[in-house]
Amino acid sequence: MERYLQIGKVNLMHNVLWHLLACALLLCASPLVLGTSNLGERDTAKVLEMFVALIGIIMIPSVFLPEQNRDIRELIRSKYTGCGIVYGIRLMTSVLILAALLGIYVWILARGNCSFPVAGYYCGTLAEMLFLGGLGLFFYGLSDNLVIGYMIPFFYYIVAIGSGDKYLRMFYPFSMQKGSYDEKYYLLAGAVIMIGAGVCLRCRRR
Repeated sequence: MERYLQIGKVNLMHNVLWHLLACALLLCASPLVLGTSNLGERDTAKVLEMFVALIGIIMIPSVFLPEQNRDIRELIRSKYTGCGIVYGIRLMTSVLILAALLGIYVWILARGNCSFPVAGYYCGTLAEMLFLGGLGLFFYGLSDNLVIGYMIPFFYYIVAIGSGDKYLRMFYPFSMQKGSYDEKYYLLAGAVIMIGAGVCLRCRRR
């Protein structure tokens, strides 16, 4: 247990901190763009789905970031603790941070007299965060390229804005704005599959 706590501590100090700061800055900038007070359900969903969910792209692909340095990658592989466990601890940390940041943001929206179903919007936005981040993690693990890991989910986001649900269908990320939650279940399932596949690909890479 002490070994796992040490892995988490090192990850927080040397990897998570800067990404957490970037997420906080993005969320703090959101009131300047979209507002966080006196919003109806559709406008609240727009804030959460089109702005807040983007922090998933920042946090989750960063799970593999330290291994961009080949020396660190080889050091991790030489340790007794398997790389899958190391990635799992990092991933759990990132997901908990995303959940906490989203919870704080949803609380601010509720305090700002925004009208929306709190639990439904929280869970739906978290599913989208995990999908966007999982998309980046999968392609990062597949390509071993940091840029691709960040570009693919942003490309998906742009396609979603441009084409709407015409092509993405059940993987359309902005469904809450139309009053539908069904798509969020597909996003969550896709997130679990891509995150698992990304970690497996990364563990097999030499």
